[in-house]
Amino acid sequence: MNIEIKKLTPELMKEYLDFFEKEAFTDNKEWEGCYCVYYHWNESIDTECKKYEADGGTCYKRELAKRFIQDGTIKGYLALVDGLVAGWCNVNDKNKYHMLSKENCPELWDDSVTNKKIKSIVCFTIAPKMRKKGIATELLKKICEDAKNDGYDFVEAYPGTGETNERSYHGPYSLYKKNGFTVYKHIDN
Repeated sequence: MNIEIKKLTPELMKEYLDFFEKEAFTDNKEWEGCYCVYYHWNESIDTECKKYEADGGTCYKRELAKRFIQDGTIKGYLALVDGLVAGWCNVNDKNKYHMLSKENCPELWDDSVTNKKIKSIVCFTIAPKMRKKGIATELLKKICEDAKNDGYDFVEAYPGTGETNERSYHGPYSLYKKNGFTVYKHIDN
């Protein structure tokens, strides 16, 4: 199996959208249509989305994702297996995620890291039929390699420490542990 990791660019938008619409959530319809925009959500976006409530906001989230890919707001990596997208990881500078801001998540911030450059991993999505094949590990390796090359002090992730299942969208704790991550802080939920 040939796994290729590519940074998300506007040229890969079609592949990104196809993955979210056809592969990513075949085992979890509740998340269908998320397009991985949640961590950028703010009051302005929420107000705009309410105009599209008839379809649950899915069409709006799709258009928002397209806009965010075009302007570089959504950053991350696609994993391709034999040329087809099999996985995605949403990763960006921690300061770029509204939902991780000091105001929204003060428990994620303290004085020892306030002035550090932190890359945050907020979502891993691997196609159900492609799980447990090393795709998430390859994504994580590329993320860490690029973070180091880009001058980041830390790569941070937020896995649960409980049972791993389709709701473990931050990536399983075991993935991080086996790849050299250490626990910095335990946070409720």
